[in-house]
Order: sequence, then structure tokens, then C-alpha cells
Amino acid sequence: MKISFVLPGVSRVPVGGYKMIFEYANRLCKRGHEITLIFHCFSGMHRNQNAPKFIKLVYYYLGAHYFPTWFTLDSRIHKICRHKKLIDSEIPDGDVICATAIDTAYAVAELPASKGEKVYFIQDYENWNGWTDDEVKKSYCLGMKNIVIAKWLQKIVKAAGADSVLIPNGIDFNVFDIDIPISQRRKLVISMLYHNGEHKGTKYGIEALNRLKELYPDLQAILFGTPARPNNLPDWIQYVQNATQNQLRKIYNQSLIYLCPSIKEGFGLTGAEAMACGAAYVASDYGGVHEYTEEGRNVLLSKPRDVEGLVRNVADLLNHESKRLMLAENGYRDIKILDWNKAVERFEQVI
Repeated sequence: MKISFVLPGVSRVPVGGYKMIFEYANRLCKRGHEITLIFHCFSGMHRNQNAPKFIKLVYYYLGAHYFPTWFTLDSRIHKICRHKKLIDSEIPDGDVICATAIDTAYAVAELPASKGEKVYFIQDYENWNGWTDDEVKKSYCLGMKNIVIAKWLQKIVKAAGADSVLIPNGIDFNVFDIDIPISQRRKLVISMLYHNGEHKGTKYGIEALNRLKELYPDLQAILFGTPARPNNLPDWIQYVQNATQNQLRKIYNQSLIYLCPSIKEGFGLTGAEAMACGAAYVASDYGGVHEYTEEGRNVLLSKPRDVEGLVRNVADLLNHESKRLMLAENGYRDIKILDWNKAVERFEQVI
């Protein structure tokens, strides 16, 4: 089949939502489908009014050619950039065309049938960047075939008056696996994602790490993220910018514990990756965490914004090695349910 994915702009740095689409693109391509990635930069052209239009055009068109540098796409995948509204003549005809965010949903819904059966891949409740709750809910009712990655999203889509199919995210276990056995990890290392988005709860995570450092002077922390190292990050915390998948695997494997302080998140991909590499998982109850974890079995949870709760749960694992080992080992076994082959097969069935 000829399948097009419409993404909201190019991705210069690692982004979980883009990563999922790139994974589907690669795996569907290897299964014999003809894949096109359409980088729809219309919203981006209007966001930064300080940058000259010409500069933005050059950035987007070159970006569509060279990016993503952080993810290896199959060389057979076609990539095109569009900076204006999607026009019939500029979009290839095909069998399926998939909107991947609310920034692309309304545009894809207006395209003629010749572009393919319309699919809406929903990875979060995207009431940000100026989109209202009403607009988000209406996007689920545009007549496209809705695919969601989480049960909680499926409930929201149903409440909005539309149907959806649940396909949980997959994890590439060739990329994320154990190199350092869980029982042989001796250094007190905690890893965490650094993100500027308020919903990621980074400030609560850093505050928790600082308090834990007072309790455990030998504690080491490794943060990774896309921004430059923040000036206010304590010197004792290591920071890796734009980590590759190999670097992430190394970070997760060094970790006794992976900490996720998110306030709201659709799935929590880094937590799943860390579990696949043998790190015990401590997180805030951000919603999407329940898609692949069970409290007390493979994760310890506390309320969002609860620094004391994060500290308490991490300390519990550092003080009780047998509990940490149990949590990490259960997590490593349980996360195997997120198999990419199953996800791609289900995606094929749906489309």
C-alpha cells in the first residue's frame, strides 16, 4: 500500500511522538509498503514571527531533507515538506493518509479521497499551542479512523462521540535491553528526562534529586534532554543533550532507578525504555503510566507535584535492595508485552 504520514513540522531533536511515527514508517516500509513522510510546517511558519519568512522556509525545506539526524530512517522512505495549507496537487495519491497530531488533523480531513483512507493517530490530549478543549474533541469526530495509544485516550475519544482502535506503543528490544545485570548494579545512579514543558514536572524531579543527594552523598544522577544544559542544574548532576538511542541504553543500564516526575503524559515512553533496560521505575501518577505498569509490582507511584512522595519512594528502593530488584525484574519481564511486531501487525489490520 501507499501510506503517507503527515507530521506537524520537522524534528531537529528527539521527540517521543515523532519517534513512534518514524518507527511505524520504518517497519511498514520493511513489510513492503511505500511510505511518504509529509512535514506540514504551516503552524511553525506562523509561530515565530520574529524570524524572516525566507529563513524559516530554508530551515524547513533543508530540515525535511536532513532531519531526523537522531533517528535512522529507511532510505526508501520519501520525505516532502509543505509550508502552506495542504493542497490536493501537492500531496501524493495513496491508499492511506495518516494525521499524527491535531496540528495536522483538520488539514488531512479536508483532503480528497484520492489521497487515501484517512487515519488519525492520537498520542495525547493535545489542548496546547492555542488549541481549545472543544477543538481537540471535535478533531476526533472528523470522520477519520481514530487510532489511540492508551486506554485513557480511548475513553476521551468515546466521550467526544467517536470510535477508536487501541494500539499500544511498541518498544524495540534490540535497541533497549539489559547489558549490566540488575543484581550487579552497585553505584547509586538515578536517571531522568529533562524537559522544559511544565507538564513534564522537571522542577519537581530536580528538587527530589537534590533532597536525595543530602540523604545519600554518593548518589549520582544522569539527566538527558534536548535543550542545552540548564544553568541552574547542580554541578553534581550529569547532563546529556540529544542522546542517541545507544547513549540512552547506556544511561538506563547504569541506573538503579529511573525517575519520572511528569504531571500529565499520554504514555511515558522513556519509562518503558528504562524498564526494558532493567532500571526500577519510580514515577508520579501522570495518567499514561497505567498503560504498562502496575503499582507495587513494577512501579512506585506518588501524586503529581509531590516531591516528598518521589523522595520517599526512591529512598524505599535504595534502603531495601530486595524490593528494588523485585520491581526492576518484574518491570523487565512485564514490559515485553509492548512488542513492535504486534503493534505493526495491528496497524496493518486497522488500515
